[in-house]
Amino acid sequence: MKNHFFSIGIAVLILISATITNIVLSFFEMGLSDIMQSIMYGDTTPLIVFIAVTIVLAAVLGISLMLLSKKFGMGFKKGKQLGTSKLASLKDLKDITGNDGVILGKKVRLSANHSYSHILLTGVTGSGKSSSFFIPNLVSNPESSFVVTDPKLELFRKTAMTNLAQGKRVLVFSPFKKETLKYNPLALCRGETEVRELAQTLLVNGNAAVEATTGQKSGGSEWISMSTPLLSAFLIFVKMLDAPKNTISYALNLIIENDLDTLKFMIEDSHPVAEKQFNIFLQSAGSEQTAASIKTVLATNLQMFVDPLIENLTSENEIDPGMLRDRPTVLYVGVPEHRSDFMSPLMAPFYSQLIGRLIEIEGVPVQFYLDEFANIGVINNIDKYLATIRSRKMSISIGIQSINQLKQKYGQETTGTILDNLKTKIILPGSAYETADYYSKLIGNEEISTYGSSDSRGEKSFSENKTRRELYSPDEIRRLPDGKVLIVTDNKNPFLDEQDRYYENPRYLELTKKEADVDQYVGWYRSKLDAQKNRP
Repeated sequence: MKNHFFSIGIAVLILISATITNIVLSFFEMGLSDIMQSIMYGDTTPLIVFIAVTIVLAAVLGISLMLLSKKFGMGFKKGKQLGTSKLASLKDLKDITGNDGVILGKKVRLSANHSYSHILLTGVTGSGKSSSFFIPNLVSNPESSFVVTDPKLELFRKTAMTNLAQGKRVLVFSPFKKETLKYNPLALCRGETEVRELAQTLLVNGNAAVEATTGQKSGGSEWISMSTPLLSAFLIFVKMLDAPKNTISYALNLIIENDLDTLKFMIEDSHPVAEKQFNIFLQSAGSEQTAASIKTVLATNLQMFVDPLIENLTSENEIDPGMLRDRPTVLYVGVPEHRSDFMSPLMAPFYSQLIGRLIEIEGVPVQFYLDEFANIGVINNIDKYLATIRSRKMSISIGIQSINQLKQKYGQETTGTILDNLKTKIILPGSAYETADYYSKLIGNEEISTYGSSDSRGEKSFSENKTRRELYSPDEIRRLPDGKVLIVTDNKNPFLDEQDRYYENPRYLELTKKEADVDQYVGWYRSKLDAQKNRP
């Protein structure tokens, strides 16, 4: 019944408003010349009367509406919205987009400054991470250096020739290619603190590699803690030796092949920190039996370093982080996916040392494109790096298949910190439910209205109900159309864009049509390096 009275009241007010408006307009139209003439003679009374009448009539109408609203419990009071999320327009993103940053889709390219806020790229195998993100960006930024995970060296094949043509230095670190660049993580350590950090990184990732390859629990954190001082002592010890003995492999061989008394004899009077670390090991071991178990755990976790291929790979260091700062350079890192667990004890310190050293060097901006991020080992302090390196003109773009991958590798708390510091997030079609659910909650809710009517005793009434729902439900995110990409960046609403696939873009096709042969290039670069070393 209230609906009927309220509707009648509104209709009456509208009729009155129309009549008054007509009168006022007639007055204004007919008396305008008289009012203007009065003003010219200094008499503003007619104008004041006209304005006063208009204000009074407006007030009467407003009060009438309020009384009707109060009487019938209806009206136009704006309540709290149940959800405010909506798809953004390009205009909404104008303060973070530009023509010199990271390409996210066909319509959206970040500004260079906003690109340093880091990016999370989420998509299953075959969803388009390489074709729509990595390849377009690798050929579109000639002023930056890049460190790129490239398991199949497909990115090298497609983009190396363009990068060379742009004047960039091109490097390849592919451990299973005989003539690749060599990397000795111990040679990059400056001081005993960095050596101890290296020891811990090696053991943590070695333990994880054993568990991943065997499917069984390894020594665990307690055994890693007891093994770290022993490994630290001998890494410090061999670091003082000349090549090729200043390597992880040589330190491991010394530990494995000698008994405790011999190890103690070697360490004594060698280096004060090495002695101290060895004594910590002895105290934590307590007995010869426990010490032997610690040696076994250490040998098991670092077994890759007794492999002849790895011994040769780490026999010297040819990777200088400063090369990425002195001129635009692309470093392609080719570790095959099926060997990623085996290689993680070496690759984790590789990325940790690169990032840590580049923070201290000024020069060319550096972008890390780390696809299959969860498979390259646990990078020490990655959560802290993400929070701090923006001001050093460094950015990290992480590619993963699912959020769960991160949690399994880094744990719940660190994963949360990592995600918080990746300010731009991109999801491609086909993601698993947990990942889609994360994005659904991140995107937020929208308010929707539902309308209904009812007929009671011949009286028809209408109702409007407001509720909220996800702007994109997990299922809708999972079922994103092929070729689409959903972008969530900074404090903006989400933007639905199209993937900028290189093979559908004439410009990218032109830039990638000349492919590079990795074996030929690695061989040529090895000859160049060797010639430089032999130069008098």
